[in-house]
Amino acid sequence: MASLNPVVFLAVVVICFIGPVVGDENTTCSVAMFGGDHGAYLACIAQFAHQCNWFPSPLAGLYSYQVWNGYDGFWQNGAVLETMANFIEFAKHQRYMSVVKGSHRDLYSLMEAYGPYPSFDDMGWYGLSYARIYELFGFQDFLQTAQDIFDWCWKTGWDSSNKCEGGMWFDNNVNAKVAITNVQMFHVAAKLYRLTNNTEYRNKSEMIENFLFANNFINSSTYLMSDGIDLDTCKPSNTVGFTYETGVLIGALSEMYRLTKNESYLGLAENLASAVIDYNSNTTGVFTEKNCDPDCDDDAKMFKGIFVRNLRYFMDTVNNATLRKKYQNWMEFQIQANLKQNMCNEVPISKCYIVFKDGPPSFKVTGPVFSSNWNGPFDYGAPMQQTSVLDLFVASILPGTKCSGVFCNYDPRIPPPKPMTCSSRPCPPGEDCCAYKHKASYTCCDKSQKCNKQGICV
Repeated sequence: MASLNPVVFLAVVVICFIGPVVGDENTTCSVAMFGGDHGAYLACIAQFAHQCNWFPSPLAGLYSYQVWNGYDGFWQNGAVLETMANFIEFAKHQRYMSVVKGSHRDLYSLMEAYGPYPSFDDMGWYGLSYARIYELFGFQDFLQTAQDIFDWCWKTGWDSSNKCEGGMWFDNNVNAKVAITNVQMFHVAAKLYRLTNNTEYRNKSEMIENFLFANNFINSSTYLMSDGIDLDTCKPSNTVGFTYETGVLIGALSEMYRLTKNESYLGLAENLASAVIDYNSNTTGVFTEKNCDPDCDDDAKMFKGIFVRNLRYFMDTVNNATLRKKYQNWMEFQIQANLKQNMCNEVPISKCYIVFKDGPPSFKVTGPVFSSNWNGPFDYGAPMQQTSVLDLFVASILPGTKCSGVFCNYDPRIPPPKPMTCSSRPCPPGEDCCAYKHKASYTCCDKSQKCNKQGICV
């Protein structure tokens, strides 16, 4: 996943809401407004902090897509839309619907994010989010673009030579077939078939399914998933994939069950979920990203949340109260771990180290904020790790929860920009903040670079 790190210009600090800090009954979130559902309340305050602190990016006008302040790359700005849509649906809370609606871009605008072509998995996150937004709210333009994304990825990225039973290439370099791209397209194709009844999507979902199983992406003994295959031998790599790859596959298998009513899809999804949880849990039972925690890069900081998001889709599909309770209890345990070990909500909030990589926040900074390692301790807040924990809170919302009160439709205005400087500590740990000579703007250097006296990262 390529990342974009443009030069930083301008932004603003204004009041995001009128009233006390989060946690008070007079603010925009309370337990009572969700009928006592504590998971919905936690999702509400975590989303509120996510939006106040990081939306919109002060650089938004430079991009061809909707962008938050400090996401590491294009793909994360697409993946978070599914989280936002799910909160609206699960909590029956319409706040930030304008952000969801305003996120639509056509295929060409999304492709403009990279040159000459984006990787197919980056586009896949928009396909998944847009299809979900249409499924929940019926916005026809999102469905059309989800179809356009899948059709473009298939036309450009499917290996029609049938080597290793086909499969999606990772990008236009056609030198890798990895798990994430293929499970994404499996999921998107299955969902699009259910939403449109177009049998082309059904046929293509079956082709991708055949590719995954013919090449043994799933270890038949451990149910752990490989991250890719060897192009010469068509054998899976010995590297166990990240949590999100299996998560997206669980979502795809849940879709396939809805289409076919074949119980084997749910049986496999349960085996995969159990395997990933066992493999990635530490000795205390806290879910980790075993491949990289506590030093995950900015891409991987969102992965655990994507797994839990898709686990919720499985829970909503399987007709088994015992199984649902098992995973609900597991999520509650992860929530408590984050609240006890990985949260910062100091008063004043300036005591929490919060990163604003593209410039200053557009609203009054608020908490709670969370860092990457659910086992703690808290190190710094940024939108990637905030979204991962937000996904956990959203997935835990109980079926039937409804929002009541004036703040269920609260939708804050987007303010004009105002300057910020390096003195505000806007950059992540280990990255130099490089101020320009006129001191009205800055950029965050890569960890391999240093800021020279001329204000240039070298």
